Amino acid sequence: MSTRRSFERRLRIALVLFSILPSLTLLGAGTYLLSATVAGTDSRRAWDRVGESGGALIHRAERAGDPELVRAAGRHRDELTGSVIQARRWEYLERRALVALPVAALLLAAFLTWLAFRAARGIARELSRPVDDLAGWAQRVGRGEPLPPPETDRPDEAGEFGILRAAFRQMEAELVASRARALEAERMRTWVTMTRNVAHELKNPLTPMRLAVRALEARATAPADREALEVIAAESARLEELARSFAQFGRLPEGPTSEIDLQEMLQYLLRTHLPPEVSSRLRAPVDLLPVHGHHDALSRAFANLLLNAADAVGGTGAVTVVMRSAGDAVEVRVTDNGPGIPPENLERIWEPDFTTKTRGTGLGLALVRRTVEAHGGRVAALNRPEGGADFRVLLPAAHAAAALPPASGPCPPS
Repeated sequence: MSTRRSFERRLRIALVLFSILPSLTLLGAGTYLLSATVAGTDSRRAWDRVGESGGALIHRAERAGDPELVRAAGRHRDELTGSVIQARRWEYLERRALVALPVAALLLAAFLTWLAFRAARGIARELSRPVDDLAGWAQRVGRGEPLPPPETDRPDEAGEFGILRAAFRQMEAELVASRARALEAERMRTWVTMTRNVAHELKNPLTPMRLAVRALEARATAPADREALEVIAAESARLEELARSFAQFGRLPEGPTSEIDLQEMLQYLLRTHLPPEVSSRLRAPVDLLPVHGHHDALSRAFANLLLNAADAVGGTGAVTVVMRSAGDAVEVRVTDNGPGIPPENLERIWEPDFTTKTRGTGLGLALVRRTVEAHGGRVAALNRPEGGADFRVLLPAAHAAAALPPASGPCPPS
């Protein structure tokens, strides 16, 4: 508040000075010139000299004794007397004007000063308020605080300030998005490091455990012993698969990429990864563009999407895959007729530690997102209006000159 008042005060003083100084200068110069002009018109002395010369002329005419000359001199004396009286009246007014003129000039200067101050105060208030608001916004952005809602903006302020406010809001949105991306990247780096360490720690005891189970299976004869060994073998295999998922998280396979026929890949995955109770359907154009990437990594990503859809329908619903070319990209939609995704979980499902399954690790969809983005694509999850989930994957085509930038928003609608 003190900063705002200080800025408003400085602006007011500057406006007053710029408006009143020229007026006062002109007023002072005009008063001085008028006073000098009035003072320079010494009419009394001039008329006194005329009166003296006229009196001498009348005196000579009277001494001459010419009646006509005497009458003319009398008329001249009467006119001269009236003129001298009038000149003395003007002299009186001149003296009063010389006294009143500075007073009037001071009163006019005071009025102009008051008028300039009132106008400057209003203008300074109107100019300083949006400037101070924008300064406060800059401090808010620096502290990471949200800006006031757009409803609080003044509709009658100058258009330039509206442009600045819009620029501030855009800058705030970009900073928020940048901070979110930085936090997500740091969080993902932490998860990648942790999952690799966990994978390493899991793999170390799994190999001797499998060897020990095989040795015990060769010697076990009792049904109870063989059943226990089967449980140990199954859980060891599950731990091995978990370790493999951890090891694969956050990185692509080494080696060169190749052209991939996504239609052929999805047809194979639908045959091999869905239970027979789940009906499946694939729709794709005959001229679908190939993509460029790592076959195994993309296969794991789409397998995770299909398995996730099969789990969502409870093993008895329907899963549909729709493929199409979208410019220089290929869009793959994996939809199901399950219950859909709770709206509050639409963004959280991509987090590595988020899962709604009792036996899930939360890495499946996170692995999908990391793989797709590593291939220059993007993935999004939506809910279908008729019910069920809709996962959309957009990958750059093999002939595309540049990879699509990663994006957090949905893919273009079909």
